[in-house]
Amino acid sequence: MFGMMNVTPITNLHNAPSQVNESLEQAVTRLLDVTEHPAITKWVQFPKALFLFLTTPGDPESGAFYVYDRRSKEWFWVDFEDEKFGGYNTSDFEQLVRECRFLDIVESPQLLRSKAQWIIQAGSRPRIGTQSIQVAPPSLAV
Repeated sequence: MFGMMNVTPITNLHNAPSQVNESLEQAVTRLLDVTEHPAITKWVQFPKALFLFLTTPGDPESGAFYVYDRRSKEWFWVDFEDEKFGGYNTSDFEQLVRECRFLDIVESPQLLRSKAQWIIQAGSRPRIGTQSIQVAPPSLAV
């Protein structure tokens, strides 16, 4: 589970009314409006970011990860190239936080805007992936 990380900007509150710009709760309310009002299952707050795990009420396998960059006032949806197509559960959240050190990225949310492809795996810190390029050997002309 986990692997290559995909980051999708959801909403930018930079030009929102001042009450939304000044209130973290209002920023969360805006995300909940955009995501059809799921339940907040986990909330991890940092000076630069907020990390939320949202689930559909009654469906513990429907979870999704969201990060709010408090400086740029942007919400990001974080997903992974794994086989969890229906969503994640609370155990997945715990593994992401404890075994994959995902909060290293959350604490520096500007990393989410990187063009680099992050790889998240259990037992190691987040790392930037490298794609190997296969070069065909030159053909021998006879």
